[in-house]
Amino acid sequence: MTSPAHPTGPLTILIPGTKWESSGGWGLDNPLYHYGNGALSQNCGHPCTRLLQWSGGNNDRDRWHAAEMLREMIAAHRFAAGDKLNILAHSHGGNVALAASHRGVAHRIGNLITLSKPTLVGRSYTPGNNVGNFFNISARRDRIQWAGSNAKLRGTWATDKNAVNLQVDTSSSNLKPHGALIWDDAIRERWWTWLLDQIERIESSEDAVTRE
Repeated sequence: MTSPAHPTGPLTILIPGTKWESSGGWGLDNPLYHYGNGALSQNCGHPCTRLLQWSGGNNDRDRWHAAEMLREMIAAHRFAAGDKLNILAHSHGGNVALAASHRGVAHRIGNLITLSKPTLVGRSYTPGNNVGNFFNISARRDRIQWAGSNAKLRGTWATDKNAVNLQVDTSSSNLKPHGALIWDDAIRERWWTWLLDQIERIESSEDAVTRE
């Protein structure tokens, strides 16, 4: 939908979930673009957030095809030294990102943030070695996330054992839990504040180790 104004620099990729085109809400006014162009992409100073426009099909074949699209999108971007790659994914878009991490992406994924990701079993839906920080954020009582998960009997449909997990209470919102994480301003700012704090803590710890 949009491409960076410059061919090099940090990059944030947004990945919507199943049937995203019919659901709407993924135009340039989506607040996640603001997040991607800001702190996540080192305040890049230009539009450095892109949307992965995949089919939105609710099956492994379409998710794996989208994973290949993501791999190609990353390979086409020219990163300078120290530039970060972030992925911010909603619903099954998170599983697309996980699948792509096993396909030899050309740049390390510094931050993978998944929102309302249904848990799918299988190696394809675990983070590969090229994923740095992995944050998995869910809304409590999200029936859509529950229905999209095939790990319901394990009781892990809303969490990912490989991630730092956060569950958000969206009961104050007029929106359904699955969408409230993005389109309810107050709910979104809650997890966004938490996320920035987590990233800052990790980076401060890494800086301390480097100085030693």
